[in-house]
Amino acid sequence: MRIKPAVITMLAMTLCLVGPMPATASRADQDQKPENGDIAFGRVDPAIDGFSLWTADSDGSHQRRLTKDQANFSDWAPDGDRIAFDFIDDAGVHIATIEPDGRNRKALTAAPGVQECPKWSPDGKSIVYDAFPFGQPTFSVSIWIMLADGSSPKQLTRNALDVEPVFSPDGTRIAFGRITGDSPEGQLEAIYVINSDGTGLHQVVPPRPGLEHPDWSPDGRSITFNIEPENTKAPDYGSILAVHPDGSRLRVIQPRTPDLKFFKAVWSPDGRKLLSGCFDTHARIDRICVVAPSRRITVVVDGPQGVNFPSWGADD
Repeated sequence: MRIKPAVITMLAMTLCLVGPMPATASRADQDQKPENGDIAFGRVDPAIDGFSLWTADSDGSHQRRLTKDQANFSDWAPDGDRIAFDFIDDAGVHIATIEPDGRNRKALTAAPGVQECPKWSPDGKSIVYDAFPFGQPTFSVSIWIMLADGSSPKQLTRNALDVEPVFSPDGTRIAFGRITGDSPEGQLEAIYVINSDGTGLHQVVPPRPGLEHPDWSPDGRSITFNIEPENTKAPDYGSILAVHPDGSRLRVIQPRTPDLKFFKAVWSPDGRKLLSGCFDTHARIDRICVVAPSRRITVVVDGPQGVNFPSWGADD
């Protein structure tokens, strides 16, 4: 039950390394790195026919359920004090924040339609997301930014199919996926970067089949993404790739293995590991894994109903 962003589901309806992990930052940068804290993820609950939001220690222990309703993508505030997530209600998909113990939930968006895939700015003052209203005459999806309390929303892109934005570590730029069409190998998606004020839009990775789920490494040197595990016709399916923000040195940093295919990889706050969905090809179920340097893989979250949507917070 691997769920894509609601926008991609809607789009489907309308359109019927080689080498080591990326280098870590300099010693001076490492001295300022945050420590890795807890993780968040979605766990399937058959009673709600979807995922609820959970947290756990970084090794998967002490799992705690935060929501009773359907919740999908999540992201931790830089200080680890709150989690932004998207949830489903009768009016569409919206964004809220919640404390890691499940208290003080606050809805940030409410407009009819979809507002999803929230990501915090590095200073914790803003949240970027993708959105579209219901009933638009020509279907499009845009990148938006708002203050962390949900106020002052601003549209950054228009007239395209733009999804899953993420800030650069310095907060000046935003990377996102742009869905461009279909091919015999599957849906085509590119990676674009735009300045956080809406200027300077440019393409970093040309459209390729199965591309999805971009993230920006904490040292700023790489934008990572995966190739859809189900799409066996796409080159590098089930693998995690990285590219420099200028579009150079595109490479595989974690290839699929005979046992695991990877998806929705996100960086640890210290930039030394990746937390990734990992499809177990034998058990035929999604798990969550930590990918460490030298491609050491550890399953940290398991479950008979399946898990998804990993995110990793800093230790507050």
